[in-house]
Amino acid sequence: MSILVLDCGSSALKATVFAADGTVIATADTGYRAAGAPHRRAPEDWWQATVEAVSRLPLDNVTALCLTGMMENLIAVDASGQPVREASLYSDPVGTEAFEAAEERLEAADATAILGNAPRPLMTAFKLKALDAVGARWVLPGSKDFLALRLTGIAATDPSCASTTGLMDIGTRDWSSELVELLDVDRGLLPPILAAETVLGGLIAEAAHALGLPAGLPVINGCGDAAATTIGSGAERPGEVSVYLGTSGWVAGVTEVTERTPRPYYRLAHPLHGGLIEVAPIFSAGAAAQWARDTLGLTLQDAERLAGEADASPGGALFLPYLNGERTPFVDLDLRAGFANVTASDGAGALYYAALEGVAFAIAANVRAMGAAGPVYLVGGGAQSALWPQIMADILGREVTVPAQPVLAASLGAWRAAAKALGLTMGAAARGRAYLPRHQRAERIARQQRRFERATTMLRELAQI
Repeated sequence: MSILVLDCGSSALKATVFAADGTVIATADTGYRAAGAPHRRAPEDWWQATVEAVSRLPLDNVTALCLTGMMENLIAVDASGQPVREASLYSDPVGTEAFEAAEERLEAADATAILGNAPRPLMTAFKLKALDAVGARWVLPGSKDFLALRLTGIAATDPSCASTTGLMDIGTRDWSSELVELLDVDRGLLPPILAAETVLGGLIAEAAHALGLPAGLPVINGCGDAAATTIGSGAERPGEVSVYLGTSGWVAGVTEVTERTPRPYYRLAHPLHGGLIEVAPIFSAGAAAQWARDTLGLTLQDAERLAGEADASPGGALFLPYLNGERTPFVDLDLRAGFANVTASDGAGALYYAALEGVAFAIAANVRAMGAAGPVYLVGGGAQSALWPQIMADILGREVTVPAQPVLAASLGAWRAAAKALGLTMGAAARGRAYLPRHQRAERIARQQRRFERATTMLRELAQI
């Protein structure tokens, strides 16, 4: 038995075949042609990329298919599933005017409590108010929802994607009648919200022929990419934390809280149970490490080697990773990065080591502010570093686990939704490696953390001069 997962991302379609225990058998990705306009995409590009990527995979033992992809889009399709216009992607600001026109009424209705998030212009609802959807039978928020419709003929979304629309009641996981009415949205355009592990239906003949798979193959709903990345990392139980280290990054804490209590985090319905995922974004994660390497004139290989040497006896150099300001645990868009406590003997290795620590200190500040006390799971490109996960464990003071394929976390999350549907269990190989904190370094870490916090305060003051 193997599971085919499709991850419909912003720049490419990734197709991965997983074994029954969650280990990766093969993966392939196909990029899209150039978009016709910024923040827009022809949905047919997603399908063509799917066909191309799947054609390069071993499919003999595939017994089910599951999906993940971008959220907060507007994908309008007719009754036959054909797009009536280009998709408006998550980044499209076209709904700004519609949001501003409704802002006071939304506040009066306490929309933040209903949604679990403050309404914002990028949400699907405001794109829908701004764009012509004449001829549409369905409005889909997830790129994976479009593929699911093409694969099965069934229109649906999942609670994590619906969390980003500005129309779902976070408590009931259904469309909010109050907000649908307030925004004058035709509820008939909104697809059913079904659990991530729902088997939507069997693969229809046309799609089966295009993909080289048997008709009737079960297609499982899956979930949006941020939620899939969280559960793919391993964070499922309340208190557990997923840290994503890409160019930017985020801390995603799992909570069992479902009441409509305002929190300073973006909230998604957790795909595998009734709790929530609270997301704290970090502006500069991998970008800070990349900047340090470029500025110091280091290749990734050399930077890793030098940082490893510095790790034998780390000094006191600090890096404040605020290259583009910060969003959480405080909002300060004027804040900028800086080195501090640097000595004449600190070379490129010590400075790069400080950059890795600086990002880890910023992440630790968010973990503490969130109140998540469980184990940490690390994914994204930065998790492939030989050293960064250990630094994370030291600074967080808790176990950090990196799955076997940290750059495939979203796809693995979709596999986990399929596993729940099919009664599968993840094997030890897919769970990856655990890093334990080096307690002999706790005193130095505590001192560096105090310095980091004080230096951050001073930098914020400096930015105001």
